[in-house]
Amino acid sequence: MWTGRGQGPAAEQETEREMRYWEAGETVTRAEGRSSGRRRREQSSIASGGSVRQYPFLRRLYQHPSVSNGRVRKALLFLVLAGVIYAVVLGDGGLIQIALLRHERARLDRDISELQVTRIRLEAEITRLENDPFYYEKIGREHFGLIRPGDKVYHFIPKPR
Repeated sequence: MWTGRGQGPAAEQETEREMRYWEAGETVTRAEGRSSGRRRREQSSIASGGSVRQYPFLRRLYQHPSVSNGRVRKALLFLVLAGVIYAVVLGDGGLIQIALLRHERARLDRDISELQVTRIRLEAEITRLENDPFYYEKIGREHFGLIRPGDKVYHFIPKPR
């Protein structure tokens, strides 16, 4: 006597019947009362998805006993979701990398605007030094301590306490 799934002629007939339903896009499920033997047809979400139909190796993989186990499916789903989350959050084009690049770009934009303001101020000072002799003299007196001939210099000494 044959026992267990995948052994003997009865199991082969069951597998052939399942393959026919997979190819047709439908699956057979037994009603809650197994002894009644009544079958009910319902649309399978996997078979109607198209991906299993198009790729026979996926069909074989999905029907494999180790994959049809609920724990294995949950583990595979967890691994796939973990991979997707890792790629979305931590990958090269992930959310963290994008946030860091946006922060750096904002800092660089601020630096550029500050440098443009400094450039404009320095260009205005150069123009004034070239065209305004009084400004030129003022800078020489204030920054370098220059005096004209005939000017008197007064030094103020602070009182000691």
